[in-house]
Amino acid sequence: MQSRKAVNGLVGLLFWGLLGLLTACGAADPANVAEVDGQLISNAQWQAVLRANALLTGKLPNFSPQWKTYQVKTYADQVAVAHYSQKKHWLSPTMAASEAQAKIQQVLRREHLGLPQALNRYHLTSSALKNYVTQQVWLLAAFNHVTSHVPAPSLTEISQYYHTHQDQFVTPKEVLAREIVVKNASLAQSVSQQYKHGAHFQALAQKFSIDHQNALSGGEMGWVSIPAHSPSPTIQFLRAHSPGQEGIVHMHLGYAIIEVQAKQGGKPLPLNHTVEAGIRSELWNQSKTQVFDHWSQPIIRQAHVRIF
Repeated sequence: MQSRKAVNGLVGLLFWGLLGLLTACGAADPANVAEVDGQLISNAQWQAVLRANALLTGKLPNFSPQWKTYQVKTYADQVAVAHYSQKKHWLSPTMAASEAQAKIQQVLRREHLGLPQALNRYHLTSSALKNYVTQQVWLLAAFNHVTSHVPAPSLTEISQYYHTHQDQFVTPKEVLAREIVVKNASLAQSVSQQYKHGAHFQALAQKFSIDHQNALSGGEMGWVSIPAHSPSPTIQFLRAHSPGQEGIVHMHLGYAIIEVQAKQGGKPLPLNHTVEAGIRSELWNQSKTQVFDHWSQPIIRQAHVRIF
């Protein structure tokens, strides 16, 4: 089953992602981005949140201005709910600290980093990271408490979802192809004509390709995975053409003469145990998220969340 978009909402930006880091490292920035329960969150603290999120998720921090308002709002809302969770004692402080430490160790093992190395790489302090993860633990405690009564989807609901989203349940699509990468369009046309008039593809790749690895392999790309959505001109070409077809694609290195050799995958997956479990998990998570988002709105209003 191909992966699908994560649900949106208060918990949609990754539980182990954007949550309150109110004691971040570094000098305080006079510019503030939000206020929660009367407590200001500075721009410096916000940037530390993004760096901590990068460490925990393994993804690069997104400092894009166009996403800042949305991200800060989600972050501030999560802080409000985490504070509420602490007040309700849905987890003991000792348990919260223990779970946070376990999560940090899990991340460090995944990234093959020691704590000092990780903190230095992401410009964080130990206390800042611990506080960040601990508050996420409080948010997760709230989510589990509020959604504990949400029933699992029925077999009928699972079957309906499967039959109305057939394009999501197929074997991975792959294309066997080869290419020759050259600098300009005129040379690409010349090489293409030579191939069409009987020249060997492998010899042309070794002679003309400006991509060293491509030249060494004689142009062989092997089996290339074809994701459902990709901006890559090469992937788009491979998806759109049949075995035996050849053409020229403009790419970042220059121009590629690409030939499609074979295709496989894209066949429907049966509604077996594995597919059923995946659908159940996704539908259940969607239902829980809707319940949690609805429950959290009064909490957020009471916290007087403001975005600057």
